[in-house]
Amino acid sequence: MLNQKTFERGAMEAAIKIGLLFLLAAWCIDIVRPFITPVIWAMILAVALNPLYLKLKNVVGKGGVAATIIVLVFLAIILVPGVKVTTAAIDSLAAVGKQVQQGTFEIPPPSNSIKSWPLIGEKVHAQWSLAASDMQRYLGSYAAQVGNVAGKVIGFAGGLIGGLLMFCFSVIIAGVFMANGEKVVLGVQALAHALAGNHGGYLTNLASNTIQSVAKGVLGVAVIQATLLSIGFFAVGVPGAAVWSVLVLILAIAQLPPFLVVLPVVIYVFNHESTVVAGIFAVWSILAGFSENVLKPLLLGRGVDVPMLVILLGSLGGMLMSGFVGLFLGAVVLAVSYRLLVAWLELNSQEQADANE
Repeated sequence: MLNQKTFERGAMEAAIKIGLLFLLAAWCIDIVRPFITPVIWAMILAVALNPLYLKLKNVVGKGGVAATIIVLVFLAIILVPGVKVTTAAIDSLAAVGKQVQQGTFEIPPPSNSIKSWPLIGEKVHAQWSLAASDMQRYLGSYAAQVGNVAGKVIGFAGGLIGGLLMFCFSVIIAGVFMANGEKVVLGVQALAHALAGNHGGYLTNLASNTIQSVAKGVLGVAVIQATLLSIGFFAVGVPGAAVWSVLVLILAIAQLPPFLVVLPVVIYVFNHESTVVAGIFAVWSILAGFSENVLKPLLLGRGVDVPMLVILLGSLGGMLMSGFVGLFLGAVVLAVSYRLLVAWLELNSQEQADANE
C-alpha cells in the first residue's frame, strides 16, 4: 500500500513537472514566434557569408570590425536598389490605377502579325483589340477579375516592403552571429551532438556546405540573372520595368524559366520600338536568360546537389508561408533538410552494413 502511494505521488509530481516544462516551452515559442523567420534567415546568411567574413577578418584583424563592414555594405546593397525598385513598382501601379479611374489609360492596338500565332493568335488579337478600342468597357466586363488581381497586386507590394525590412533585420542579426562566430559554432555543435550523437559534426558540416551551395547556385544566380534582364527592361523603357524585374527574380529563384515573363515583354518591345532596338533587346534577353548555364558551373562546379523539384517546392511553399523572403528561405531550408535526410539514411545504411559484417 505504501509503495502504491509512493508511486502515485511520484507519478503526479512527474506529470506536474512535465506539464510545467511544456507550458514554459510553449510560452517561450509564443514569445519568439515573430522572430523565428528572421533569425533562421540570419543563420543562413551568416553561414553563407562566413567565407567572406573570415577573409575580411584576416585583413582588418578584428571579427567585430569585419562583421560591421559586411553588414553596412550589404544593407547599402539591399536598401538602395531595393527602395528604388519598390518605389518604382508602387509608383507604376499607382499611375496605372489613376489613369484607369480617370479613363485616360490606353494601350496601343495589336499588330496583325499576332493573328498568325498558333492556337492563341486569334483570341489574343481579339481581346487586345477590344481593350485598345474601349478600355473602360473592357475592364467593366471583367470587374470581378480586375478587383481580385488588384487586391493581389497591392498585397504583393506590401509583401515586398515587409520582406525588404525583414531582410535588413536578418542581415543585422547575421552580423551579430558572425562577430560571435566561435561561440555560435560551439553551441550549434553541442546541440547537433545532443540530437545526432557522433554524427552531429558531420551533419553540421553538411548543412553548412549545402547552405553555401544553394546561396551561390540558386539565390546568387537568380539575382544576377534578374539584374541583367532588368537592365534591358529599363534601357528600352518598358512600362512597369520594376515589376517585371521582380517577377523575373521570383521565377529564377523558383527554378522556372524567366522567359515566361520575358516573352511578353519582347513582344511588346517589337510592337512599340524599331526593329533594331527590339532585336538588340531580344538578343540581350536571350543571353541574360541563358546566363544561368554559364554562371552555375562557375559558382558551383558541379552544381547544387539537390533536385530541382526540392528547390521549386521550397521556393513556392516558402513564398506562401512567409511572403517574398520565403522564396529565399524556403529554398534553402528545404534543400538543407533534403541533404540532411539523405545523409541520415546513408549513415544508417552504412551502420547496418558494418553490423552485418
